[in-house]
Amino acid sequence: MARVQPFGMKFLGCLVMLACMLALAVRAAEPERPFTETLTAEQKERLGLAALTPAQQEELNAAINAYTRGAKTAAVEQAVAQVQQRAAEDVQVAQKKAADEAVAEYKKKQEPGVIARTLDVFKRRQEEDKRERFIAHVVGEFRGWQGGTYFPLTDGQLWRQTGTDTYELPPVQNAEVEFYQSKNGYWRMKYNGSWITVKRLQ
Repeated sequence: MARVQPFGMKFLGCLVMLACMLALAVRAAEPERPFTETLTAEQKERLGLAALTPAQQEELNAAINAYTRGAKTAAVEQAVAQVQQRAAEDVQVAQKKAADEAVAEYKKKQEPGVIARTLDVFKRRQEEDKRERFIAHVVGEFRGWQGGTYFPLTDGQLWRQTGTDTYELPPVQNAEVEFYQSKNGYWRMKYNGSWITVKRLQ
């Protein structure tokens, strides 16, 4: 024998169903949140959307909404083209700024004072290149110098220290030394980063 539910239970069940239907209707009536507002800051950073301006975000949201609602492809392409065009304009602005800075730097280098200093450096380097220099080997043991030291070379030349500087080293056989002419005309002999003024005897 079927059990008859009390009237109060049936009424309560109807109220619950009505409340559920009202909740669904309210939720369906609520406007959808734009796509960019559903993303966290980290998600926007990963997707490359953090740098978009509010206008670009609005265009992106409009394109996504049009796509999800089955709008024509032409409308989506137009929205994407507008975003790309604005991005291209931003790139052009950045390129123009870089070009202007490069031109300004070039003009600065063309100022008379800068040109004169550059020419001076160039002339000094030319003079240094014209100065004589050569590599030679000292005959026998080389022990540095102690003031007035003689340096016979393997090619037959003989040089002598003109000063009294001292630089003592352990014996080195056939040491390789460098001779070069200074800007004031004196000759220097250089070994292991140290140098002395010398004079050629033969």
